Amino acid sequence: MHLSRIEIAGFRGIKRLSLTLNELTVLIGENTWGKSSLLDALSIALSPDAKFHNFHFSDFHVDYSLGHTQVSQIQIVLNWVEDYPGEHEARRYRSFKPVWVRNGKDGKQFYYQISSEREDDKVITERHFLDAGGNIIDCPDSNKLARQLMVLHPIVRIRDARQLRLDAEQQEELDQEQRNALNTRIERRLDNTCRRLLTRPGHVSSDEIKSSIRALRTLVDHYFAFTPHHKAPHRDHRHFPERSHFSPNPLEMLARPEMTKQNKLVLMGLINAYIRARGPVELKRISRPIMILEDPEGRLHPIILHQAWAFVVNMPMQKILTTNSPELASVVPLNSIKKLNREPDKTRVYSLDSHSLSRDELRRVGFHVRLHRPGALYARAWLLVEGETEVWLLNEFAYRCGYNFASEGVQVIEFAQSGLRPIIKIAKLMGIEWHVVTDGDAAGKKYAETVRHMLGSESDKHRLTVLPDLDIEHFLFNHGYEPLFRKLARVSDDHPAPPKKIIQKALKHHAKPDVALAMVEFTDSEEIDHIPTLLRWLLKRMVALARAATT
Repeated sequence: MHLSRIEIAGFRGIKRLSLTLNELTVLIGENTWGKSSLLDALSIALSPDAKFHNFHFSDFHVDYSLGHTQVSQIQIVLNWVEDYPGEHEARRYRSFKPVWVRNGKDGKQFYYQISSEREDDKVITERHFLDAGGNIIDCPDSNKLARQLMVLHPIVRIRDARQLRLDAEQQEELDQEQRNALNTRIERRLDNTCRRLLTRPGHVSSDEIKSSIRALRTLVDHYFAFTPHHKAPHRDHRHFPERSHFSPNPLEMLARPEMTKQNKLVLMGLINAYIRARGPVELKRISRPIMILEDPEGRLHPIILHQAWAFVVNMPMQKILTTNSPELASVVPLNSIKKLNREPDKTRVYSLDSHSLSRDELRRVGFHVRLHRPGALYARAWLLVEGETEVWLLNEFAYRCGYNFASEGVQVIEFAQSGLRPIIKIAKLMGIEWHVVTDGDAAGKKYAETVRHMLGSESDKHRLTVLPDLDIEHFLFNHGYEPLFRKLARVSDDHPAPPKKIIQKALKHHAKPDVALAMVEFTDSEEIDHIPTLLRWLLKRMVALARAATT
């Protein structure tokens, strides 16, 4: 059984939110857009100590669009779905028999709801199970079943990568009671090895590391059972080449001879942090925890981050990851990424479903956008251009017009190599504003028609700019940059050569990036009054799109 969906209303930073969860769910989004509130709601609903949360007035959402009005109700609904037909008959789930409802033809599911309401100076909280229509199921053991759900699927939450590194000071900060609860003989041995790896790595022998790995295996086998709970019938191996032939026990990575002691330290620290994140609670052997890993990139070198990620991805449990790392977002499956965007009436979730793009489109976009521009998924707006000259020029022109594209969240992306259609598809599905600039030649006009076919009822002036000349070079030539092109082409001012020939000569003598830089320097000189009006309008339009995405 896995958590398929969560719906939240009126809780802290979330007015309304509905999120579908996968085996791996990667949450991205700007600060204050609801990620922490979402994870808090999950931690409250599935607390590893199986205790009910006492909601406070501060837990109720404040609607600033209505003049700081605080809502009066909180609702958290978890939708659980069995992994295979008949799983609801398994021993661990038999007690939930009164609340299972049909899911399609053969499957079963159930809904667990936490609702809290403000009444005068009191907060009243109730827990129920619902039918498919949202009606409360009359079940006298609702609280008992809710606690049983917490025992079966507790949230284990690791806050950030700073918890992956253990030292003596961290141990001393724990109060005596908690240390007595946590420091079993095996855990003390693991802590000791990690501390020595940090302080005196040369004094830690291979035998000691192997002994610690065996200790980890004992702990993990007890708490987390590294045996897959289920196997998806049609797993996509394209994004997980290490799973193509087998799915190894992640602990085996620590025993590889090519692993450095520092890398082993990070991975051992990750497991230890995961074990400690459960708190002083002894998880049952029947438990199937859901791991929440928040911002693992903190204080980790990108190489170490990727090694830690290769470890985490093999952990056979449902995982929820938050990250601000473009490097990490570039290696997770694209359809696992969920982008949260706060709007006035709700927090909208943007994502790709499995049928949004063809395999070839995913390959093209994955290589050209995610590999070369991994930060693109975090952008607020994409300015899509045909060639590398525009990428160089428009970023520099924006700066000279008083705009900082990086801080505004605008990314200039060349689309010619990956195709325009799949990039626009991804922009729409991920909630990224976009605008296309095409040349005025035959190829550019075809690109423009592609844009118009994808607009629907939307006006093309908001999404499309067609240059009135063959390309950006001809456009600038005709708008004050002729002296520069003549200089680069080594053609005198009085020579009656056509613009096309002059531009061709300039590009023959100089690479396109060099020509672009020369244009920027020419713009900074006093030989031209200003950047052409069409380009200034375009840059202003992109900044307006990016700013509108945050309101």
